[in-house]
Amino acid sequence: MNKKISIVAAAILWTCALAFGQAAPRSQTQKRSVQITITNITTSSGTIVLSAHDSEESFKKRKPVQTVRVPASVPSVTIELSLESGECAFCVFHDTNGDGDLNAGFMGIPKEPFGFSNYDGKGPPGNFKKHKVAIPAGTEALAIEIPLVKF
Repeated sequence: MNKKISIVAAAILWTCALAFGQAAPRSQTQKRSVQITITNITTSSGTIVLSAHDSEESFKKRKPVQTVRVPASVPSVTIELSLESGECAFCVFHDTNGDGDLNAGFMGIPKEPFGFSNYDGKGPPGNFKKHKVAIPAGTEALAIEIPLVKF
């Protein structure tokens, strides 16, 4: 009888230890403040639209993890995002006519000013790998500047 009680007690203690014991904490990715300044804004009409992409797939499929719309202001606007550490590519355009789209002309060349992280406006824009920015863990705000270009 004592042996049965000991086995049952041991099983209960073992189960309690699993249920209430201190498991390794799940890693919670710390969010970081990222301040993105969009420059070369030439008119205060319309809206600045910024999208953040955290992967090649998000970038290719045009499915951002965050999109922010703010009124345009000459000569620049700063948008603050809270992002997890990792890699992120930023796309921005100035919706000058307020239709919500980046208008393009013949052959897909944008009619409205646009920009990407790590893009100087020379040549065609690239893929996620070209435009990604490292978002390291930390508590200080990270500053990124994106100039608008127009062809």
